[in-house]
Amino acid sequence: MGYRINHNFHYTSGFSVEAENVINAVIETNSILLKNPATLYRTVDLKTSSTILGAIFCNCLAQNIEGAIVNPIEKGHPDIVPASALKASEEELRNFPLGLEIKTTVGNVKTGSALRAGKNRLDALTGITWQAHHREVRELMGDYLGF
Repeated sequence: MGYRINHNFHYTSGFSVEAENVINAVIETNSILLKNPATLYRTVDLKTSSTILGAIFCNCLAQNIEGAIVNPIEKGHPDIVPASALKASEEELRNFPLGLEIKTTVGNVKTGSALRAGKNRLDALTGITWQAHHREVRELMGDYLGF
């Protein structure tokens, strides 16, 4: 399956993100994921798979952006913050005013669908729902894990 790429993508909030940064992060993420056995992704649930993918992608993207880091606290938002945030307190990092939140989803499917982990879901999608803090963040990059 190919990617649809907007080569004009540009985002700024404490650092700049260009399409090339995202493309490089996707390539690096795929390379890392391919090093794991396929049984790993068939064994864990979809929520865990999306968490693994999101964490790897977030780290790869931050490494591809000058002046950006992964938020140093687990419960912090957004996921990627300017490097200047290293001077921020834990309280400030919980809801830092600059940066980019990353959300990886496997999408919504009809209740009772007979889809199993690792199977392509694209044709069965009924939508994508952002939940919890993802509804409240100012800047959100959504990734779809389509298998």
